[in-house]
Amino acid sequence: MKGSLEELGALAHALIHEQRDEEQRLAAIVEMRSLRLRKAEGLTWSPVHVQKQDYTFGGRVRLKLEKGPNGGLDNAFRSGTPVHFYQANESGQPKDSDAVLRGIVRKISQDHAEIIIDGAPLSSAEIHERWTLDERADDKSYRLMGAALNHWINTEDQNERAFRDALLGYSNDRSPHNADDQSSSRSNGDLESLEFLERLNDQQQHWIRRAEGAKQFAVLHGPPGTGKTTTLLAFVKRATDRGERVLLCAPSNAAVDLLVKGCVQQSVHVVRLGHPMRMDDSVFEWGVDAQVERQTDFKQVKAFRKRAELAWKTANKFHRNFGATERAERKASRTEARSLGAEASALETYIADRLIRSTPVVCATLVGSADQILEGQTFDWVIIDEAAQAMQPAAWIPMRRGKRVILAGDPQQLPPVVKSAQAVQGGLEVSLLERAMMKSPAEALTISNHMLTHQYRMHPDIMKPASSLFYNGQLIAADLASTHRCDEQAFQFIDTAGCGFDEQRIEGSHSTINSEEAQFVVARMREFLNQHPEMSMGVIAPYRAQAETLGRMWKEQAGESTEVEQESRITCSTVDAFQGQERDIIVISLTRSNPTGEIGFLKEYRRINVAMTRAKHHLLVIGDGATVGQDAFFESLLKHAESHGAYRSAWEWMHESDNPGS
Repeated sequence: MKGSLEELGALAHALIHEQRDEEQRLAAIVEMRSLRLRKAEGLTWSPVHVQKQDYTFGGRVRLKLEKGPNGGLDNAFRSGTPVHFYQANESGQPKDSDAVLRGIVRKISQDHAEIIIDGAPLSSAEIHERWTLDERADDKSYRLMGAALNHWINTEDQNERAFRDALLGYSNDRSPHNADDQSSSRSNGDLESLEFLERLNDQQQHWIRRAEGAKQFAVLHGPPGTGKTTTLLAFVKRATDRGERVLLCAPSNAAVDLLVKGCVQQSVHVVRLGHPMRMDDSVFEWGVDAQVERQTDFKQVKAFRKRAELAWKTANKFHRNFGATERAERKASRTEARSLGAEASALETYIADRLIRSTPVVCATLVGSADQILEGQTFDWVIIDEAAQAMQPAAWIPMRRGKRVILAGDPQQLPPVVKSAQAVQGGLEVSLLERAMMKSPAEALTISNHMLTHQYRMHPDIMKPASSLFYNGQLIAADLASTHRCDEQAFQFIDTAGCGFDEQRIEGSHSTINSEEAQFVVARMREFLNQHPEMSMGVIAPYRAQAETLGRMWKEQAGESTEVEQESRITCSTVDAFQGQERDIIVISLTRSNPTGEIGFLKEYRRINVAMTRAKHHLLVIGDGATVGQDAFFESLLKHAESHGAYRSAWEWMHESDNPGS
């Protein structure tokens, strides 16, 4: 019988396949294609000029860069992107492979960027050179995930072994709860005694009672709009009021930032780990960097850094005649600079450690929870929100730091992004949340025992198809009739079959567009916004090329209209960008239209679930029923629309004009 060690070992091999595929894919583009093609594809800037060099938190070297003429696409990189920085030869490759600097993008704005580089600062001569900036694979995350798996496979700690085996279902004791949920010493006082919990429904309060009685771990299944994050934050508030410490994690920086905001709203003292470049500006003041800099003894760190900077300037000073004396002086200045930098870093680390140990809630991404600043620290609770989106090896990273673990999320929404077919076969696409909820002969963590079912976001007509297709009809619409502004039917499916809206494949790409469907979608967008000018709108397509086409068409039309201000309230993107968000109106462009019934990415039904459940007041799905209806899932969606009077044909609009965009 397969055991936990074999399962984690298989994940380790799957992770290696995923890392190799990612590295090979990016390396093939960066190293084998010409500099011109790399710049055209948004992977390279060249030439790049250094405008300024200074230091950021931790003494890291920060370079402010400007892209030269014809240097590549504006905004080609994203904040947090790993990069290589080097001087290139005529073929666009490094002149000296040993002189390639590794770094990470801190900020990006059109043709300007800030990067943080590893190692010593550039010399005065190097600052004036022409440089090249390449995107690279993020090997750090893979190293940390691999190290986490290695730890849980080889741990000699009996408690950790028991936890690992129980979570994966290889233990006779699969139950996460004490026999008597009410007997837990951690459940001090009645829930009703705290004002902030009065807004929770009975189901949410019941989950908190059960979670507080957890022996090792608990699961919260929170479908869209059911108040999962609200429930988690209420749990965190109660834990900190009892004097307990919480490590609060999520897979993405955006999700972590939302948790930080939630803690702040509840007056919970929180510190956010991670690079400032990866934080939203609205939470920057709760970042560890900003809080450390507000400590009174940080002024001594700044003094050390200032002296180190002066020492580096002295070391790099130009000498017309450079002899033994100058060489000795340069060596001494460099030694002094490094010594001062080390003293600054040591004091800064001490201040940060003191700050974190005195803070009840620490927020970080899963990978960020491996930060050395947390080494040796133990938390009463490790909570992983949006756990269904995380690769399983990443979820294992923070769990060694806590006595008890809570996994929260929805396995019916976006799964982990895994590109290697071998990695998928190895189980890497199965999240730890999904794995923990799998039934076993022993007592299972069943969905029914832990799923919140009262949803507060969607109009009941929007909720029904998602509830039927993904949640066994269990979702219940809360009584929000007064807040749902809906003059017409909240859910509609407009079938474009027979209209001649044919898809087109982008040459040299896996992406697909449907320009005529996009024109039709934009026309419906304008109708909705004319009727509801106060509402926000999200437009979702399964293919990035279609999303970009929709965005371009909308901007062209918005610029011609008198209501240009509407443009700022419209977001056109793929599903991933909308995870965790909501809009008053959601329009989905299914894009695919072909005689063979090929639907590609649309077969990732969980992505369709995410798209459909972002809408609060109106959900409009537009697509070719003859194409998508050949798939069983979309056939069910079409039948639901027909049986509820939500099905319409695009021909109702086509007679108005031969132009589908009119």
